[in-house]
Amino acid sequence: MIWSLFGKREKASEGKPDISAVEATLDEAGVSFGWAPTPGRREPEAALLLAQMEEEGFADREAEGYRMSWADVYRAMESREYGPSLAELGLPPVEAWWFSLGSSGSLTDGDFALRISGWTAPDGKRPQGNVRLDGAVLKCGATRALLPRAAWETIEALRAFGGRDGGGNAESNRRGWAVVRAKAVEAGADLSDFLKKTVVLAPERLGLEMRKGDGAGTRLVEIRPGFEGQPPRWLEMFDRLDGVPDRYDIPDGDGLVHVIIPPAVKAVLAEIKGMPGRRVAGDRAEAFIRNPFAVLGPEAAVVIDPEAFEEAREDAGISFATFTASALRDTNGFPYEVSILVEETIRGETTVERVKFDGAAELARFLGKLDERIASGAQCCHWEGFDLEILGDTADQAEALRKALADMGGRGGFAPSEILDLSNYSERVEGFGTEKPYYSPFISRKSEDGGWFPENVEFGVCYTPECGGETVAMVLGDETLADFKKAALDAERDGRREFDFPGCPKPVPTEWAKGIVETLGAAVEDVGKGMFDPQARAGGAPAERKGLVVKPNVDSLDYSERRGLLHVPESFDPPLPRSLKPEIELKDHQREGVRWLLNLWRLSPADCRGGLLADDMGLGKTIQLLTFMASAIEEDPGVAPFLVVAPVSLLENWREEIGKFFKDGSLPLLTLYGPDLAGKRVPKDAIGKELAAAGVGRLLRRDWLGGAKIVLTTYETLRDMEFSLAMTRWSAIVCDEAQKIKNPNALVTRSAKKQNARFRIACTGTPVENTLTDLWCLFDFAQPGLLGALKDFGSKYRKPIEVEKDQDERSKAEGRARVDELRGLIAPQLLRRTKAEVAKDLPRKIESAECRSLPISERQRAHYADAIGVFRRKPKEGGSGIQNHLGLLQYLRRLCSDPKPPGAVSTDSTALGEIVTHSPKMAWMLRKLEEIRGLGEKAIVFCEFRDLQRTLQRAISERLGLHPDIINGDTSASASNSTNRQRRIKAFQEKPGFGVIILSPLAVGFGVNIQAANHVIHFTRTWNPAKEDQATDRAYRIGQTRDVFVYYPVVTADDFLTFDAKLDLLLEWKRELSRDMLNGAGDVTPADFGDLGAPGGGSAFGDEIITRWDPHAPKRRRGHRRRCDLQ
Repeated sequence: MIWSLFGKREKASEGKPDISAVEATLDEAGVSFGWAPTPGRREPEAALLLAQMEEEGFADREAEGYRMSWADVYRAMESREYGPSLAELGLPPVEAWWFSLGSSGSLTDGDFALRISGWTAPDGKRPQGNVRLDGAVLKCGATRALLPRAAWETIEALRAFGGRDGGGNAESNRRGWAVVRAKAVEAGADLSDFLKKTVVLAPERLGLEMRKGDGAGTRLVEIRPGFEGQPPRWLEMFDRLDGVPDRYDIPDGDGLVHVIIPPAVKAVLAEIKGMPGRRVAGDRAEAFIRNPFAVLGPEAAVVIDPEAFEEAREDAGISFATFTASALRDTNGFPYEVSILVEETIRGETTVERVKFDGAAELARFLGKLDERIASGAQCCHWEGFDLEILGDTADQAEALRKALADMGGRGGFAPSEILDLSNYSERVEGFGTEKPYYSPFISRKSEDGGWFPENVEFGVCYTPECGGETVAMVLGDETLADFKKAALDAERDGRREFDFPGCPKPVPTEWAKGIVETLGAAVEDVGKGMFDPQARAGGAPAERKGLVVKPNVDSLDYSERRGLLHVPESFDPPLPRSLKPEIELKDHQREGVRWLLNLWRLSPADCRGGLLADDMGLGKTIQLLTFMASAIEEDPGVAPFLVVAPVSLLENWREEIGKFFKDGSLPLLTLYGPDLAGKRVPKDAIGKELAAAGVGRLLRRDWLGGAKIVLTTYETLRDMEFSLAMTRWSAIVCDEAQKIKNPNALVTRSAKKQNARFRIACTGTPVENTLTDLWCLFDFAQPGLLGALKDFGSKYRKPIEVEKDQDERSKAEGRARVDELRGLIAPQLLRRTKAEVAKDLPRKIESAECRSLPISERQRAHYADAIGVFRRKPKEGGSGIQNHLGLLQYLRRLCSDPKPPGAVSTDSTALGEIVTHSPKMAWMLRKLEEIRGLGEKAIVFCEFRDLQRTLQRAISERLGLHPDIINGDTSASASNSTNRQRRIKAFQEKPGFGVIILSPLAVGFGVNIQAANHVIHFTRTWNPAKEDQATDRAYRIGQTRDVFVYYPVVTADDFLTFDAKLDLLLEWKRELSRDMLNGAGDVTPADFGDLGAPGGGSAFGDEIITRWDPHAPKRRRGHRRRCDLQ
């Protein structure tokens, strides 16, 4: 009881209140309160309470007391002031009684009726005796209880339904039942089966869900009307019908939901129906989101709740923002960055975002649009997803932006004298000019006396040797041009930036090759039509690249740097950096690696300019390099930044390891690739004509570096942003996976050598992949001049060391002497440890022999014989596809893994059972994966072909009930992508138990760590054992706790040497050679397959006719032929 409303209690001497004298009389409409005056007693306190309630509209005064309707009673009960005091008025307590509803007849019957078919007490039991209602009070025996409000409202709705004038008809029955049903559902009433299925809704209110978008640069809002309890197909039915009917009959499961549309709701829906696609755009959209009631008509004020609309608008991310102009200027006053600061408030939270303009053109477009909106009297301007309010200071902000636009005035953010000043670059940069590609196309006549007709024209590419000398021309006929085009398209599909091609001494750049294919293809077509114009085609060759020109050290020694004594003193034992997390403990070989790096660093630049960190894959080169950088930064906080260059997939690993091993904020990091790069570039239209003419097409903004101490970037960014990066003074540049800069002529190699760095580190586990030229190029980056000019290096070291087998003993002895000399020369600046030497705690790597001899299937043998037969029947002038050596080898390689005819690809249409029957590799792999599943371990499957990757995924899914992920060149490596390769690999690693992941050895054969897997299956083989070992080492590396099993499935035959068996022998031979770092393994070449066998015996490249072998005929033993004459 709230006595404070009426003051303090009076003392008994002043008269005792008589509460019991108040009487409550109940009826169907409400309750009356009265009392009989008693001489000597004052009015009961309940009368004071009722008087107060009358003043506030909860009760009405009558002649002999007060009256409250049941609606007022419930309203007072729910009020904070009077709810606790109503018991003083003699009303019974509220009890949770509920009832069951039944009916008679159908909705379309005139005598359709609703009735209460039973009651349930609060204890869940049926009451004993009859239940009677006095208005909202239930009486049953001695029980008196006030019904819950929802139950009373349902009773009232039932009374109204039964008291309709003139009885009922189908339409009034539906409307009446819609009202009763809504109340009954709220009250929790039990409905009969018929009533449960008879769903009728009559919404009095609409909710408006909104979705925003942009259409042709303007605001676009989609409106989705709905209501409480709407059936799932409501919006579909609303859109399907042309108009707005009085009733919708909407299928819902086994029955129909009847939606009765009241007139006011119908009027609003009709307005929405009139909008094309329920969408409003432009000024009308702006008017709608500001004031929907004005757009949707006067009935909207009744049908739409303003607060609900505000919430829906915010849920859709629709809000209004204010903006402030911002212009950052350099020391010359040039606005190198112009933006607006956008402030937006949603649900009480304010955010500020900087929206930058990408150059003067975009800024001019914004100002033009803003001026147009202001002139039209609009209230906002839509830009980049924001609705910018036009307020009193908008004109001032626009004026500030206009001034910045005028100051940009077509000038670049940099003066030409800044960029074209050689003193800003490394001494190795000799000037500004052009860098020619080492391949160039040609179109020539065989006879100068003849014209440009097909029989007298030849096409091809020219190669200029890296050491100088005569240019070599390679003719591309119809056959080889088709193969060249296919090789370029395959490389593009697989995400490779270059590819090998027979006859080309160096890898061919993929982008360049695409342009050449297009140029030569068009020329071939013109020649065939007799329309070839050599002058018109002259412009088809790739343009020479303008930019910085590096001193190459190719023909002669153009640039060298001094090297002093590089001995590591025994007393030199630098401490580990304090920024290393306390729980991180480096292994002994990693500490020694950091010590080696810091020793060379302390001797730089006077006595040393860099080194080659060539530890075996998986020994932790990244943590050694990061620890070195952290130590240098702690020793001198003002030290210049460090630049790390790597493939993008490795950069994600660098980011993760910084966070994993070092304290937060200790190594300020900047990522300069992907989306992060875009915001740091100078707009193209802000680069002056003089700079553009000098080859300066891309620059970074002046403030791009900020306070970063470590910059992570890609080789492509190093090449594209060479001016800005080469102008930056670096403490050190680290080239991770440095085999990317092994080609002296590659633009990325030249860009790396142009960097102005005190110290340079090349980091790779395979310093010599092909020839000793790889090693020369890495040292020409780290310590220019140490190995002389490339031409001299070739004659002094490369030729004697790479002795052919037919050389005499004297030549071989000279080669061994040169090897020893070269080892001694590079030793102080080379650190290489293998797993066998330092990772004593690393588990074993076991190469399984069980799958090295899988019998060829009948189908494979048939396709094998057919392909060799087609090759042998090739025309004298050559052929295409499998009618040439390379095409045949490529097909046989594919056939051993995927038994399909030439040109066919794997599809989902082939049943798994058929695949397993005809593919011994697939059958073996599925059996092996079942064994691995039984062990609860994980496996990596390497496969190069995209369609075959999908077939493997389907086979594993169907057979093992596991859907393995595929990661290849299509998988994003960007950190901003929610499904990038690093996150997907992490998910694979962290998922407990059995798992399989399918990887492309080309796209993911390096740069990722997958120690959770300890089974590696090379379903298809690469051409280079070093690349194959790189792929295996994704699992076999520090952090691996279990033995790693490596599988090389090989398809073999009893009577001939298969392609698979031959490739297996070649890879093992080259792998053995490469155990000495100075022996590059190199790729297997077509010439290595000269003794390839054919079904039934003989040589695959011989002239004898090959027929299909009958597996049921007596076998002609030819021996297993696993021997290869290579010595």
